[in-house]
Amino acid sequence: MSSSLISILSAATPDQVFKSMGQTLDESVNPNHILLIVAALVALIALIAVLNRRSSPKSNKPKVVHNSAKLLRQIARQVGLKPRELKQLKALAEQENVQNPLVLLLCPSVLQAAMKNRQWTVKK
Repeated sequence: MSSSLISILSAATPDQVFKSMGQTLDESVNPNHILLIVAALVALIALIAVLNRRSSPKSNKPKVVHNSAKLLRQIARQVGLKPRELKQLKALAEQENVQNPLVLLLCPSVLQAAMKNRQWTVKK
């Protein structure tokens, strides 16, 4: 097959090749083809952007915590509560029948009411 291709190419004279190229270049351009090429390029760029965004790490979002004990420890650490203070907060929440000690941290009025009602016991 390669010998037939070579024989076809060798049969064409340079003048015939230039004439054929000139005829190709003189033909009018179909605007639909240009629009199709531009649309394909835009789609390709959008696809690359979506894939790049999907593969990039999501480091700017905080990690979701589904465990209330872990959440309480993280908030206590960020607020600067000592472990002893955290135990007191848990005991106060239990005494006031509050489900989560975070309620006392987030709602100062509940904390204040609990502090007023607290039964002070001294542990040695």
